[in-house]
Amino acid sequence: MAKLTKKDFLKNTIKHIDMKKYNVVPMVEAFENMAYASREVARASKIYNMMLSDKNCSVILCIAGSLISAGMKKIIVDMIQNHMVDAIVSNGANIVDQDFFEALGFKHYIGTPYNQDDNLLRDLHIDRIYDTYIDEDQLKVCDETIYKICNALEPRPYSSREFIWEMGKWLEKKGKGKDSVVYNAYKYGVPIFVPAFSDCSAGFGFVMHQAENPTKHISIDSAKDFLELTQIKMKAKETVDGRRAQKLCARHGSGG
Repeated sequence: MAKLTKKDFLKNTIKHIDMKKYNVVPMVEAFENMAYASREVARASKIYNMMLSDKNCSVILCIAGSLISAGMKKIIVDMIQNHMVDAIVSNGANIVDQDFFEALGFKHYIGTPYNQDDNLLRDLHIDRIYDTYIDEDQLKVCDETIYKICNALEPRPYSSREFIWEMGKWLEKKGKGKDSVVYNAYKYGVPIFVPAFSDCSAGFGFVMHQAENPTKHISIDSAKDFLELTQIKMKAKETVDGRRAQKLCARHGSGG
């Protein structure tokens, strides 16, 4: 049997669904008369429609897990472009390892969680996100790009929102990632907060930057994140966020 290579695994790319091609309204409305998660989806859709129709309501979108690698990037971008969200709170993986990673021109690939030889994947420099593959060597390029952005900035503490804005600015300068969440949030003025910024691939970029600049470097100020998000909530007449999705929003005491 021929020895498997990286190309054997990284063949079929994840395709991002375009919800604009489908009318799911009748199906979601029908969920209201069903049970369990179906009924909750119908309830959530009603609440979200109420939020959008209330001009005094600011919407904070909270995302977790691996939504971008799962093919849901266009949904979030559509929400940004159509002014359906006013701020985003996310884990680092979605924003850096997945969205910014794809903005650099890289892809996620269809894999499988079954009968996997993870030792072989490691030898081939392939990371597995459950049933999705990613090229580890390309992820290192993402880390190095974060490192370069760090080196180009004034050495001081930044909120995650400030640094992600710089990432979007970098993409615009390089003419990359026009379909990315990071770029569109930058373009449309939607702030993105990542409370655990170093708990993702970006952490390696920061480590390299700070190791080379031990006395004068940039850092992420988590307290500044709290301050900036608090200011957003104080200025808004009403806010609704996914409290269960991110503790950061929960600590600011809004329902949803």
